Amino acid sequence: MFFDSVPSLWFGLSLPAIVLLYLFKRKYVNTPVSSHLLWNRVLKDMEANRPWQKLRNRLLMFVQLLMAALLVLALMQPWIAAGGSAKEHAVIVLDRSASMTSTIVSADGKKESRLDRAKTAVMEWAAGDASGSAITLIAMGEQAEVLLSRETDRNQVRAALDAVTPAYGKTAYKEAMSLASALTRDGKDAEIRLFTDGLFAEPVTGLTFEVPVTIMKPEDEALAAGGNVSVTQFGVKSSRESGGLATAVASVKNWGQAPAQIDVTVYAGKEMADMRRVTVEPGKQTSVYFDGLAPADWYKLDIGQNDALAADNVTYAFLAGERPKRVLAIGSGNLFLEKALQLAGAEVTKLQPEGADAWIATLKPESAPDVIVLESVPEGALASDAWKKLLAGKPVLYAGSGYEGKPASVPAGSYTIAEHPVTRYLKFQDTHVASVRQPSNALWGKPVVSAGEVPLVYAGTDNGVPRLLIAFSLQQSDFPLRTEFPVFVHNALEWLTASQGGSLGRAVAADRKEIAMSPRSSSAVWIDAEGGRTAGEAELTSGRLAALQTVPDQPGLYRLEEKDEAGQTVQMRWLGVTMDSRESGTAAAELEFKPSSGTAGEAGEDSAEAGAPSKSPYWLWRWIIALALVVVVWEWGVYRRGTSV
Repeated sequence: MFFDSVPSLWFGLSLPAIVLLYLFKRKYVNTPVSSHLLWNRVLKDMEANRPWQKLRNRLLMFVQLLMAALLVLALMQPWIAAGGSAKEHAVIVLDRSASMTSTIVSADGKKESRLDRAKTAVMEWAAGDASGSAITLIAMGEQAEVLLSRETDRNQVRAALDAVTPAYGKTAYKEAMSLASALTRDGKDAEIRLFTDGLFAEPVTGLTFEVPVTIMKPEDEALAAGGNVSVTQFGVKSSRESGGLATAVASVKNWGQAPAQIDVTVYAGKEMADMRRVTVEPGKQTSVYFDGLAPADWYKLDIGQNDALAADNVTYAFLAGERPKRVLAIGSGNLFLEKALQLAGAEVTKLQPEGADAWIATLKPESAPDVIVLESVPEGALASDAWKKLLAGKPVLYAGSGYEGKPASVPAGSYTIAEHPVTRYLKFQDTHVASVRQPSNALWGKPVVSAGEVPLVYAGTDNGVPRLLIAFSLQQSDFPLRTEFPVFVHNALEWLTASQGGSLGRAVAADRKEIAMSPRSSSAVWIDAEGGRTAGEAELTSGRLAALQTVPDQPGLYRLEEKDEAGQTVQMRWLGVTMDSRESGTAAAELEFKPSSGTAGEAGEDSAEAGAPSKSPYWLWRWIIALALVVVVWEWGVYRRGTSV
């Protein structure tokens, strides 16, 4: 038997109080006497008034004590655990953390995730033992979310369960249980059912519950038998000593109970670079090294899908620091241009026009340049189909070559500079240009620097690929001698490669990450780099891109593309999103669901055990009140018969 209000036992002090009243009560009977000889009768009455003699034959007192005891017992609200039916209000907490995506096998050999098994168990219980209960459904993900509140329609419960998807970020375990506790704080006929695998990544302690808490776990034979192998570390770096080639190191851990043989594959961009087969002992961690990887914007490590948990089998890495941009400079050679490109952080490869066909015939895709610079290249030198294809897909800086046009003189006077990323911090004052060749086929660009009515520099895109045209020969100008020239080259390289971007590193799914946005960006969007789908738009604050952004909630590789008001790409950066690595293990954190001080025994050990049947309280105080009323009627009858005299 359990009691909902143990402090009401203090009312039990009324029982000795009733006894004391009878002890100190003096009762006399008026009786006429005819002689003083009858005083002996009075003496006998005085003897009867001695304390313990008063309690003899006091049926009324015992009836009153019984009634008082019943009232005290009713105030303590006693109940017993009876039956397996659910309570009137059932709060269901569904764990949808990353570990719940682990594959399990039923007795009939059917494979399904723990989350799917938990959904089925919730629906079976809601339609069975809890068929008459109002259901409140809480999803335990990156935040606690109330999906249903006191819902009695089982179709609505099924629809809400079907909409629940896994959460790969940091799960708010304690917040979800705290919310469940708050929702049942004032409900006596309520209970909490937690459907989880018990693999909490953080302890849930310090919470108290007014109602019973029952933990229901789906079967986990698959994880125990097949085990889980996860990627714990993956990093890539390059060195000049290796000719720009990269070295990668990966660490994988076997969380299972049997040795696991896995194929560790590394990709440089979308191209598979290397693969190693390793055996990892149970409970051990193994490191795998890769050398001679081609330079790439991103690298991917994949250990296959042959274990119970697939979400921790793939991760991404980026070169430490931003990878230097590879620039192919084709021309007779310009020392000032070469040095300016190097100051801008580029790796410059020089190529004479006469060797162009031989060079492109041996070009490997992973060695392709990021930017091509054509400086005074003769017409027809790059007329092959291979060169046309390469130039069509790469940002190009034309300097006095690569286009058709007619000569024009440059008028003296000030320069007109349009607002453009290439012209930032530039004035072109005191710059002399001997002559220009106005293009007749540069329809892709607009003038950004002009001398009077004569354009000098064009900028634009051709089929989405950036193009920059200097409409004069650098040898016929003193521009390369000006202090603004390195600034111009730096701006040009940054703008031409903005769509190739850099790295934002790695982040846990749905995490908040501080990202420095370009002041020229008015919008940004997350793109699934391998799937090609849009994963969401960047958040805005007061009409501007916020510095604190929520990263995508699914593991994978993403591009953050920033655009200006004209819809032009300002910059693009990569981000690798992973699941919470704490979900890969098998050790459960401490789960401590204590009853509050006034509900002793209500959320005790029996109700907190995994899979324990729910015990519905059977309230006894109503029957006790009814019995007390019967005793009151009995007391009235005793009093009327005069038994108390």
